[in-house]
Amino acid sequence: MRRIIVLTAVLVITSLSLSAAQEQKLKVGYSAISGSMAWVWTAKEAGYFDRHGLQVDLVYIGGTVQLFQAMLAGEVAFGVGGGPALIHANLQRRSLVGIAGTLNRMVMKIMAIPQIKGPEDLRGKRIAVTRYGTITDFSARLFLKKWGLSPERDTPLLQVGSIPNVLAALQNGTTHAGALSPPAHLQAEKLGFSELMDLSKEEIYYPYTYVVASAGFLEKNTKSVVAFLQASIEGIHRFKTDKAFAKRVLAKYLVIKDGSILEETHELFSRLFERAPYIKPEGLSSLIQILGEKDPKLEAVKVDSIIDNRFVRELEASGFIKNLYK
Repeated sequence: MRRIIVLTAVLVITSLSLSAAQEQKLKVGYSAISGSMAWVWTAKEAGYFDRHGLQVDLVYIGGTVQLFQAMLAGEVAFGVGGGPALIHANLQRRSLVGIAGTLNRMVMKIMAIPQIKGPEDLRGKRIAVTRYGTITDFSARLFLKKWGLSPERDTPLLQVGSIPNVLAALQNGTTHAGALSPPAHLQAEKLGFSELMDLSKEEIYYPYTYVVASAGFLEKNTKSVVAFLQASIEGIHRFKTDKAFAKRVLAKYLVIKDGSILEETHELFSRLFERAPYIKPEGLSSLIQILGEKDPKLEAVKVDSIIDNRFVRELEASGFIKNLYK
């Protein structure tokens, strides 16, 4: 009899916990209109967040710096953005933590007007980036370094706010080159712009797309964190394995109808999205070293203090990820 009472109590508590989870509303921000965000769009469109008891309000906040500022202000629970802003956000204290790395390679291309053939052609010209401190900014700086140019001295960087705006700046002549992610660089190619560098061919890990939350949120909302990551990993799986659905999602969020661009975008990201989205510490370490050349204070940021792979590790150990791909 006592066993029945205890079991009944456990069931009641479990039921109440599930109800609470089902009622939880979370605002989730993503920082770019880019194929790198396709897994979170897929999870939303497939209803995976709802299935795991989360009412997710998915919002676009252009630029990872702006997104993380909204998180620090308590306006956003989870952010989907890149590594540079995570490092800057943690310069003074451990405020934001990366909990999953869905994309750990660079996929940017530097595109330019056809007249740009070499470094001298680009000297005195401008390169469009979304915002300083973002992946586009880092990509442009890495490219200029390889070409022996300086953004401060030779080729200034122009902030335009978003990836679509980078493409627009190329089209209207505001800039002569720009840092673009898929599928925007495919659109640029079709418009006649030339590729100066494909950064995906650089053999380096890079913290391209992370799931980030505040340290305080992680401590108080473990169940919601696990539920969010479960839905996210299911979104990755669906994107990889259901091309037709994935392309519909891409078409909706990227506002693209060109079938060949959608096909190439899906092919690229279905290959690069991580099945088990661990953050690669070496990618962040390399980035801190490079950013530290310009701002030595950033070298004080310790990788282990701003990442937490335990949630992904526990999901993998439980068989959750493996079972998706059976």
